[in-house]
Amino acid sequence: MKRLLIMVVGFILILSTTLLAQKKKPNVLFIISDQHKQAFSGAYGHEIVKTPNIDALAKSGVTFTNAYTPAPVCAPTRAAIVTGMYPYANGAIYHKAPVMNKNGKEVRKEAGVLRATGYHEGLKTVGEIFQSAGYITAAPGKMHVHGELQKNVDPSYPEGNSLGWDETSVRYYTHFPGGHYEDEVGKDAYHRYRQILEYKSNGGSQDLNPQLKPSLVEDHEDNFDMVVAKKAIDFIKERGQDKNNFFLHVGFEKPHLPLTTLQEYYDMYDPESFTMPETAYDWYGKGKYPWIQDWVHNGWPKKDKASAKRIMAAYASCITEMDDMIGRIVTTLKENDLYDNTIIIYTTDHGEHMFEHGLRGKHNMYEAAVKVPFIISYPSELGQGTRNESIVSLIDVMPTITELINKKPSKTAQGVSLVATAKTGKELKDRVVFSEYRAGNYKAFPKQKDLPSRMMRKGNYKYIYTQGIIGQLYDVVKDPLERNNLVLDPEYKDLVNSLCFQTIADWRFQKYSEMDIKKKGKEISWEENGQAESYAVFYSKTLNSQEAELVASTIKETSYEVKNKGYYWVMAMPKLTRTTPHLGENIPVWTTEHSFQLPITNAIKIGGDKGKASK
Repeated sequence: MKRLLIMVVGFILILSTTLLAQKKKPNVLFIISDQHKQAFSGAYGHEIVKTPNIDALAKSGVTFTNAYTPAPVCAPTRAAIVTGMYPYANGAIYHKAPVMNKNGKEVRKEAGVLRATGYHEGLKTVGEIFQSAGYITAAPGKMHVHGELQKNVDPSYPEGNSLGWDETSVRYYTHFPGGHYEDEVGKDAYHRYRQILEYKSNGGSQDLNPQLKPSLVEDHEDNFDMVVAKKAIDFIKERGQDKNNFFLHVGFEKPHLPLTTLQEYYDMYDPESFTMPETAYDWYGKGKYPWIQDWVHNGWPKKDKASAKRIMAAYASCITEMDDMIGRIVTTLKENDLYDNTIIIYTTDHGEHMFEHGLRGKHNMYEAAVKVPFIISYPSELGQGTRNESIVSLIDVMPTITELINKKPSKTAQGVSLVATAKTGKELKDRVVFSEYRAGNYKAFPKQKDLPSRMMRKGNYKYIYTQGIIGQLYDVVKDPLERNNLVLDPEYKDLVNSLCFQTIADWRFQKYSEMDIKKKGKEISWEENGQAESYAVFYSKTLNSQEAELVASTIKETSYEVKNKGYYWVMAMPKLTRTTPHLGENIPVWTTEHSFQLPITNAIKIGGDKGKASK
């Protein structure tokens, strides 16, 4: 009997060891929509917008309430996600990349045309990491990453660049002959989906669709998100058969414009149930915001409130359509016994104002544009039904999912893993995240197509730097509507200077250059900045600019005698000369002219080898 018991115990141990050895790594389903305003979902507290499938992911997972996009526009954000790096660092900073044509004229190129306009060569993408781990990778739908390239499209890069996807289909906003949405459904359905002819006959208003006109696509399953969902479902069914590990990146297009969908989704909403945001009329009567491009300001709430509400209903309808497609995919996971071993992430590439601050679209740094929904569901390992207030970024996707499959992210990745905070619920402390953007049509500098701006969220504060334009500082906890720009309050002067420095200290990118800095003995000197009213000096014992302290300000000269060993930076304080109606004649908000020189030096080391400036 004793011998039999030993044999049974031994058999159980062997069986347990075998089962553990056979335990597969988790699959990953990454779902990204386009332009989904965080507040417009049940998971984030909206009482009208119907998102039952996103809400179900929130109930089974972790909902991050302070998640930020690396850029309030599509292409730079998507390149940031796949590389785990901010746009300035990976090099893919443009929505449409500027290149010089044969006649020496600058033209804008979409993604998928030239490798040189994409992220830097040599960077490893998240798809390539999963491929190296033995996963089958697929990416149906919108990708829009400058750097993805088919073979023999760019003569200078004939081998192409797959981003690490084994299977690719239904591309959109990306040059992709044979694998584009139009190739999938035909030119007629593609034009019907984009409502191209309708734009012309309706003066462009069909784009926002205040008429609540249904999609013109004759076969409803030919609408973009339906086609993408079908591709994802077919891929999952194949994995249900062969049991191979997979990483599936699903790129939906809704609720991006045009705000057209099926009648059944419009029927779910009463436009009159929507209320205009409290800030919808904030710029009327005052003049447009001096730090926002002219065209982002929107007149619908003032001129036609009823139509504005119908636009909100159209937007909500598109969200519900997209949510339905999520439901189809998750259901397929369950039907193929893959759900329990699959990490599911839902997010979007950037937000949407939907009339907050009287604005439409994204293209700036208000919370509605840069804060995004971000949910991770993996019930066997992470918290269920929890809300996490940690400040996080979409560049955290790569390190998070690679840790969950016991792989390391790319060495160049700038994000952090969220696994520990998702498991324990303990918030990340002292996390700082950024978002950046280049845009045109600022009234301050009408000829500049790519005026740069950068946002930093640190603690309760959000600072926004825009080249040549007065900064913005908001306490987003005390002032969630972002109505009180603390830059205008003299009591916050030192904090404004410190946060401005931390926002731009390490930020370098094409066309714009930093001020030169040199040292001689105990004195540092720097290049004069033509826009400067004065200069400020920052010091840190380490090269970490976030640890630097302001040691001198209102310096009129271009030199300073240092006292301690360590690292020094100099920041120019721009002289603002022009006013706008929004803030009145007593508050200058713009510099006299545009400059391609950033008001910051690199760090220079004092007391070390040769004291060369650090980049």
